[in-house]
Amino acid sequence: MDSLYIILILIAGIVFFIAFFLQSKWIIKIKYQFPEMRDAQISVYLYKWCVIRQKNLRISNQAEMEKGFIHFYKLFREKKLHVLKEIRLQALLKELQVLEFKWQTKGGTGNAFTTSITSGTIWAVKGWLVGYLSQHLQLCGKPQINVQPDFQSARLETAFSCMISFRLGKTILGIMRVLKIKEVRK
Repeated sequence: MDSLYIILILIAGIVFFIAFFLQSKWIIKIKYQFPEMRDAQISVYLYKWCVIRQKNLRISNQAEMEKGFIHFYKLFREKKLHVLKEIRLQALLKELQVLEFKWQTKGGTGNAFTTSITSGTIWAVKGWLVGYLSQHLQLCGKPQINVQPDFQSARLETAFSCMISFRLGKTILGIMRVLKIKEVRK
């Protein structure tokens, strides 16, 4: 009889731990600055406890990024990546909350005319990105974006900071919904 109680307590403890883990709130902080840092810093938190502190991810150089993009584009054109078209990420993106979004850019080309055109283009890209994020994600705060043109010198500086929050159980359910939609379409 005592062993039955121990087994029941053990099962209840395992169920409680799984329920706690699935309801846990995870926060990911991403920080990147150019040209000061060549790595993106990522920190992962479980509630307020830091699980991974400032893991540096190496950013590829321009030539490697271009080769990867060209390879991806070739696969996409050859319809080898048809799975990407079938997966609907909206169900998964709805579960993410953006707690903080900051992106400041300073720079210029050395020429006032081309600097103004470049600054306007950067504003347009940032505005489109914030619009996309606000449409598909839950924005908890107002995004802070800024473009400061430098008409005198040719330089580029950018600082990006983002904090994303999600519940592990809801994210797993979102992934399961995405996979189920893909399975039904076959």
